[in-house]
Amino acid sequence: MDPNAAPWTPSSINLPKQPDFVVGPAGAQGVTHTTIQAAVDAAITKHSASRQYIAILPGEYEGTVYVPAAPGSITIYGLGEKAIDVKIGLAIDSEIDSTAWRHLVNPAGKYMPGKPAWYMFDNCQSKRSATVGVMCSAVFWSQNNGLQLQNLTIQNTLGDSVDAGNHQAVALRSDGDKVQINNVNILGRQNTFFVTNSGVQNTLQNNRLTRTLVTNSYVEGDVDLVSGRGAVVFDNTDFRVVNSRTQQEGYVFAPATQSNLFYGFLAVNSRFNAAGDGVAQLGRSLDVDSATNGQVVIRDSVINEGFNVAKPWADAAVSKRPFSGNTGAVDDKGNVQRNLNDANFNRMWEYNNRGLGSNVVAEPKQ
Repeated sequence: MDPNAAPWTPSSINLPKQPDFVVGPAGAQGVTHTTIQAAVDAAITKHSASRQYIAILPGEYEGTVYVPAAPGSITIYGLGEKAIDVKIGLAIDSEIDSTAWRHLVNPAGKYMPGKPAWYMFDNCQSKRSATVGVMCSAVFWSQNNGLQLQNLTIQNTLGDSVDAGNHQAVALRSDGDKVQINNVNILGRQNTFFVTNSGVQNTLQNNRLTRTLVTNSYVEGDVDLVSGRGAVVFDNTDFRVVNSRTQQEGYVFAPATQSNLFYGFLAVNSRFNAAGDGVAQLGRSLDVDSATNGQVVIRDSVINEGFNVAKPWADAAVSKRPFSGNTGAVDDKGNVQRNLNDANFNRMWEYNNRGLGSNVVAEPKQ
């Protein structure tokens, strides 16, 4: 949030010929660890300022992965031909209590005092509330600045095992800055991809902006597929709203952008699909406090059938603030003038999109 900070201009993720760590079955060639968490712990305990690379052999890896804050950044990537070849998953419901959560997440004591990610686990197990909540429902949770993920599938498998009520089940949560995600499937139902600006205290902050770039990826869910207070750019990404659980509602974006910040979620050159007959909406502001006015732009993308064309944006979550778009005013030359960040209106915009779910059908690109 420093106006004098240098801009971030990320380049493509470059992988080494030889990773620092390899995760896979015991005895397989080159394998250094049999669990992803063990490899993450080893990378962090090196206390290196240099990027550490963790390669994962094809397979299914059940359980959580926590990547703590550290001086150096971590790259985790799958060695399969496709993202689906490496699956990281678990079924975690935000509505379970801390005791049930502790037994589910840490059955064999992989999170222990003295290990790098202990503070993350301990923060959640120490909750005194009736449920652990959305902040502790993630399968993959990172606080690592500069994290890179590539060629993986991360899924919260809670799915339709619960009712249509409030069951946040995060697949991927990221709190770090300058995060890159490429060719990753992020699968869940409610709050599939949660992008926050939390520090080690595990609470949203008002003085920190985190930046994330997502490319060539796939995000699936039913309620608030992408939510949180971070700034995220999605390029060439597919979003799919499923409604096998909720039936009556579905939202792609739920930004909790602070009102004084101009950048929330941007989707470009992407595709939006939804099951159901006009049930899904493109998004809603996640009003976590009075300083929130979520910001979204969808541009140069394809919005297919299944979305509510008459009302593409919904009333805010939590506060129930009715959606109010800024239609602007026509000046004496016939041009529409409006402030896209006017605090009296929502900040959710579509520009130059195509498809049956878009009000404006753009001309084909030349």
